[in-house]
Amino acid sequence: MTDWREELGTLARRILTPLAVLFATYLVGIVGYKWIGGRDHTWIDAFYMTTITLTTTGYREVIDITAHPAAMVFTIVLLLFGATAVVMTGSMLTAYVVEGDLTAGFRRRRMQRRIDAMQGHTIVCGAGQTGTAVVRELASTERPAVAIEGNAERAAVFERLFPGVPVLVGDCTDDEVLTAAGIGRASGVVVCTDDDKVALVTTVLARQMNPKTRIVARASDERAVTRLRQSGADAAVSPGRIGGMRMASELLRPSVVSFLDQMLRDENRNLRIEEVLVEQGSSLDGRPVEALRLHEYGTGLLLLALRGRDAAYVFNPPAATPVHGGCHLIVMGDPTSVGHLLQAGVAPR
Repeated sequence: MTDWREELGTLARRILTPLAVLFATYLVGIVGYKWIGGRDHTWIDAFYMTTITLTTTGYREVIDITAHPAAMVFTIVLLLFGATAVVMTGSMLTAYVVEGDLTAGFRRRRMQRRIDAMQGHTIVCGAGQTGTAVVRELASTERPAVAIEGNAERAAVFERLFPGVPVLVGDCTDDEVLTAAGIGRASGVVVCTDDDKVALVTTVLARQMNPKTRIVARASDERAVTRLRQSGADAAVSPGRIGGMRMASELLRPSVVSFLDQMLRDENRNLRIEEVLVEQGSSLDGRPVEALRLHEYGTGLLLLALRGRDAAYVFNPPAATPVHGGCHLIVMGDPTSVGHLLQAGVAPR
């Protein structure tokens, strides 16, 4: 109901002037024809005469003006002004609907309601090549996301690629845009812009608006990485450095790279390496690795490493290794199995 009122309010503001002119013309016509008709005709007759004149319908006249030159002049003037007002109002209303403003308005409201209902989602700033890759991975692992893109054409392309991901057209350095994207409830922010200054401002603003969210920013070089980390980013990624490491890996360890690529592209199993936080007092807290029975989660999970509360890693942990609250389990599996483990990691005993 609120959406209808807001959109109809916007429509009313756009056509308020022609509607006012049309109403005034109608009122003048009714009063004029009532005066011309005199006591022999009612206000309904005057209303009827005004209507057929303004709409140029041409039905039978109930008030005879053929013997009244002044009435004929009045009708001509009323017809010229009134027909113009009718056409103007109708054309503006049609343009508003045909141009998609009304439909787009309702779509924006629906999208904003979806965003407002999200919790723990990821905000991706920039829907270019990097942002598209980030959202594709988030979608593959069934993680909710919201995108912010300043270019309307690029945002439209993004919407076609990811119809299930809301995208806001706006500036990610604007606090109102970040608020609309749900920055206060977001678990992560990924800044994918290729402008280091924009990335820096967005990082600072996002950190101020949500001190607990994890922020990962794109950096053009190592100097920008340092600045972004100092400004509040939890991690900064340089595509040039990552690209160089990938090329070296293709040269030195092609089978490993091929395995990882196949794992990421396998749509049947959709395997990923994920981390699961074990909460204090959960059903996993205080149990040894062998008691976790990871092979029973969905299609089965492979435990690669355990990150302790001291940030130290234990790779391929032995079966007797204890798991305590605050530890992270590094596992490989499909999103469904990982989701079950996540639930167990936070579920109380």
